[in-house]
Amino acid sequence: ALPLLLGALAPAPAPALLGLPGLGKAFAPLGGGTARGREEAKGLIAELRTLTGKSPKNGIDCPAGLAADIDATCRELERLNPTSQPANSPLMAGFWRMLYTDFTPAAPSSGKLGPFVGDVYQDLRPSEGLGKNILSIGFPPIKGALVAAAKPQKGDEWEITFDRVGNTLAGAIPFGPKIKFDGSEVRIWKITYLDEDFRILRARRPEASEAEAFVFIFERKEEDRFDIDV
Repeated sequence: ALPLLLGALAPAPAPALLGLPGLGKAFAPLGGGTARGREEAKGLIAELRTLTGKSPKNGIDCPAGLAADIDATCRELERLNPTSQPANSPLMAGFWRMLYTDFTPAAPSSGKLGPFVGDVYQDLRPSEGLGKNILSIGFPPIKGALVAAAKPQKGDEWEITFDRVGNTLAGAIPFGPKIKFDGSEVRIWKITYLDEDFRILRARRPEASEAEAFVFIFERKEEDRFDIDV
């Protein structure tokens, strides 16, 4: 089967939707916009960077104890979310690099394509109703993208509808088949933390519960920006 470069938008295999670490409780900002809250959030972000730096790349095969520490720290930070209505915030727009996900099993969703592991980016353009998940592998020089329609739902959710996905060599030469979706593949992103440079989302299928969502942690990385179409 062709491995699809779906990143946080990926259709999860059915077994991967069972028994996953999930939300557990509703997320409500608790003072993240105050000076004290901002300082606390800054410390938690630094802690998350340290913890994710100890994980294998992108969180692939992360030890259970470390994964639990990352999840617990995410939950502390999510309660300090300084951005009300994050789904409608202009802060969503931009070029983001994924630091970590608990998506399992390892797949392009976590930056793994066959035996190769690369960087995962999101190019979000809410003014165009567009989101791209991009996988960039250094060697072989494979770049792939999932292009999707992105539509705000509620104050903290985006509805993501897959449009097309494909791979290229060096970002230019088509590599493997291109897949066009029929509009039936939809995902929900719950944006649980958002500031100028850091973002956490929990992604799931519409029919799945919030407890089945996968966590994805991103940092803004405009200096890495490149474009790819498929």
